[in-house]
Amino acid sequence: MARNILVFGAGDNQVPLIKACRDLGYFTLVTDPNPHAPGAALADFFAVLPPKDADAHRKLIKEQGVEGIVTCQMENPLALMAELAQEFGFLFPKPEVIRRARNKYLMKQAFLQHGVPCANGLLIETEAQLHEIDFSTWQFPLIIKPVDSFSSRGVKRVDNRAELFAAYAESVRFSAGQQVLIEEFLEGPEVSVESVTYQGKTTVVQITDKVITPYPYTVELAHYQPSALPREVCQAMREMVVQAIAAIGIDNSGSHAELKFTTQGPKMIEIGARLGGDYISSHLTFLSTGVDMNRAVAQVAMNETPDLQAQYKNYSGIKYVNWEPGKQVVSVQSMESFLQQPTVAHADIFVKPGEVLPQVTDSAKRHGFFITCGSSRDHLLQNMQYLSDKFQQLLQLN
Repeated sequence: MARNILVFGAGDNQVPLIKACRDLGYFTLVTDPNPHAPGAALADFFAVLPPKDADAHRKLIKEQGVEGIVTCQMENPLALMAELAQEFGFLFPKPEVIRRARNKYLMKQAFLQHGVPCANGLLIETEAQLHEIDFSTWQFPLIIKPVDSFSSRGVKRVDNRAELFAAYAESVRFSAGQQVLIEEFLEGPEVSVESVTYQGKTTVVQITDKVITPYPYTVELAHYQPSALPREVCQAMREMVVQAIAAIGIDNSGSHAELKFTTQGPKMIEIGARLGGDYISSHLTFLSTGVDMNRAVAQVAMNETPDLQAQYKNYSGIKYVNWEPGKQVVSVQSMESFLQQPTVAHADIFVKPGEVLPQVTDSAKRHGFFITCGSSRDHLLQNMQYLSDKFQQLLQLN
């Protein structure tokens, strides 16, 4: 008899998770607020529910005999999932762990308490407090960010006081708690580290190099796997992530950590108690290692030992393609011929005819993307360039 698993979210990023659950033989109950979400048709049972509707999800769990709950890259349902897991005895991070993982100030406090190197930071709770900062102890540039947001929303680099004061209003707007962090700016290459923790044991699956927009914004424009950093640097980062996961208390979960390699060694930026977004865990990691992280977190949710052994070493990448902001989209060509090219693993365009292209100030404003792979780093980059030129031709602008 199939075991019932509740999947939170049916968006494009969640489709591989739903497929993985079905491949494992689980009966998939999937919830999403969008009745037309792409994963809805794949579910054994689909319900249109907001991600924070506790009573409706609690009722569903009881009526359907759910044995485990899972999501892969979504932030919004994590607090509710932790609450439900505690109530029903599911494997999932505890509520206090989710609070630390979603609040960048609490996260930083945990890092400092457990000796995890990270950027110095200052919590700002009011605008008046911002004006009281003793700048003799801080050196520009600095980073300002909401304590409880995601997808680079409200995150900016500032090079002087005037820019800091101007950025505050934008940053605090993205904070539900009206709090921001001011942090020292860390120089050095930035990576993410993709991991799964089960019953206290963390397995680092892959390290991802990232490319971001020119400052002041920090929106991710490309990801490459595996990292091109030296082996000893990658090993130091792996060890630091295991330490950071323990400091936050993450267990029975995937995680997505962001670090920079500085002149003082690796330093933590932040870590999420979920799999990485931007198709990193859903597509890139499988293409580069053969490890299906969606399958792994589903197995963890059902208290089964996850399959985390790498099957091969390949190279994968995603590129977000953005056209000139302010231009109006006249037409978008069919993507069918582009998607049929053998080097394309996945692709999409987010803008529609008639729209004016926005400036890319956070992840939600990016225009489109494609995913590809290669047998070497050079081969991957060659595919990237070739496909980028083709992708640019899909939009006609005015």
